[in-house]
Amino acid sequence: MRSTRDFLTGVLTGVAIGLLTAPRSGKETRDKLKEEANKRSGDLKDQWNKGVEQVKQGYEQAKTQVSEYTDKAKQQLNEYKSQAQNEYDKQRAKSQYNDTVDQLADNTESGINSTRESLKID
Repeated sequence: MRSTRDFLTGVLTGVAIGLLTAPRSGKETRDKLKEEANKRSGDLKDQWNKGVEQVKQGYEQAKTQVSEYTDKAKQQLNEYKSQAQNEYDKQRAKSQYNDTVDQLADNTESGINSTRESLKID
């Protein structure tokens, strides 16, 4: 940005010096300066508009990328949540299974003990 500004300053200075030292009448010189100033201001406006357009495009690209990354992160989070829920469900089912097996073993042991007592088997 600085080099562009320095370049434009140099061009404008050169044009001004060239116009002021040219062998013309005062009115012709003023008209020529006015014409050059209008031309240069038009060029600067064009450059400004191009710069604004580039910034807008960069903003839209960044916005699109952020949106894509956000969607991807949400998708991964949902996958991780699903996996965690499945893992939790598996652990819970395993725990329930173990509790049921333990309960059946306790009931069986209790039944065996009751049968031994009934039959008086040592």
